[in-house]
Amino acid sequence: MEEVFKDPVQLSSGVKLKDLISGNSEFQIDMDFKKPNMGLMTNCDDDLCPDIGDSDSDSEDAFKNIEKSTEKQMLSCPEYHSFGDLSTKMVDCISTGDVKMLIMEEGNGPLIPVDAMVTIHYAAYFEKAKIPFDSTLTMNGGAPLRMRLGRGRFLPGLEIGLTCVKGPKARFLLLLQPRMAWGLQGAPPRIRPEPALFVISLYDVDDVQAISRFNDLPSQEQKKYEVTMKTVKSLHNYSKDLFSKKKYFKAVKNYQQSISILNISQPENDLEREEVEKLKINAYTNLAVCYYKLNKPKHVLNMCASLEYIVDVDKHCKILFYYARGHEMLGKYEDAVTYYKKALKLQPKNKEIGEALANLDKYNLKSADQERDLWQNAFKCSSAKKTVVYDVDESFKNGVTDMCQNLAGNEEYAKFDLPPGLTKDEVECIKDLSSKFEGLVVLEEGQGKRKKLSIVKKSHT
Repeated sequence: MEEVFKDPVQLSSGVKLKDLISGNSEFQIDMDFKKPNMGLMTNCDDDLCPDIGDSDSDSEDAFKNIEKSTEKQMLSCPEYHSFGDLSTKMVDCISTGDVKMLIMEEGNGPLIPVDAMVTIHYAAYFEKAKIPFDSTLTMNGGAPLRMRLGRGRFLPGLEIGLTCVKGPKARFLLLLQPRMAWGLQGAPPRIRPEPALFVISLYDVDDVQAISRFNDLPSQEQKKYEVTMKTVKSLHNYSKDLFSKKKYFKAVKNYQQSISILNISQPENDLEREEVEKLKINAYTNLAVCYYKLNKPKHVLNMCASLEYIVDVDKHCKILFYYARGHEMLGKYEDAVTYYKKALKLQPKNKEIGEALANLDKYNLKSADQERDLWQNAFKCSSAKKTVVYDVDESFKNGVTDMCQNLAGNEEYAKFDLPPGLTKDEVECIKDLSSKFEGLVVLEEGQGKRKKLSIVKKSHT
């Protein structure tokens, strides 16, 4: 029997963390379980050292790679004499002292809600160890861990610590006693029943339940400035995450809810009123962006129009840009150009605005070329069917010939508007003489007294 248990035993199925912590797990051992070359946790996706091999050199290389990964992700174990020494620099997250924290980089938002969705990387160390015994760097191909708080999926001490920091973006240490980690017995042989130091980088926080908590409040509580600000900022952070995942409809719903909340907010001074206005501008502008992504130009323009009641849009580049986008989508190219130029005036070096204007110019040039080709073909057909006879003096003919020569000499597109009041013979003379020059065509626009004539030189491109 003793020989059977010399090597580690791999479980046939997983064990729930809450059962392991509570001590309610039971194990049955099949005495025929032994298989050749069975190693520790060979089938675990989150094995710290997968595919290490048997040689000492292979093991050393694997541990070096892990150490480099923790350094790269800023998850290396900090310098300290002992956990006792380190704990003197930390603060208690709970009164028992079983969860202690040291913030190395403060987050840039409110405290993380107890039911938020968080994205983190962590590395866990036993005292004086340089290589972590557990880390997200060895799970899921090295991607950060994304998990919802309040559902018992995290270690208790880890959940407590996360709700004591501001997010997103924070880096901190957590010192957990066994009862707040894997339990008093640990999970041998890999996890010993000892205190563990977690080095944690917080990347993102989604307050997915913000609107539910807000709706549960009494109406008078909902109107308080502090409550509305906290809820709206949570909604906006969550919307940014939804937008990055191309979930535009859900992002729209959140921004709409935030506007409704801001409309009932009761700021008490100018500073608070400015903050409410700033968030309204942000919500309407981001709604315009979402509607642009959803190909709803009229909604884009409606959001921009709503902003005119809050801010001077002529001083707001992003609003002008999406005003232009909306008009462009509707085929109103002149209006689009007008708004693009206003936006470019505010940000002359903005490449996106410059590219948008360049694309519109290309479209307009292509349309002009198609129109010239149409007219040119029409006049070629008509000139072939009849002999032109007209009565004009020689000086008029010479003047028209000189004008046609000048236009024909241009490499690019050129247009000369003819003066009004020309006789029928003079018009026929101009048509006849211009047809003898390559690339020239006479355009007629309008009817009767409003008729306008132009000689156009088609470009070579």
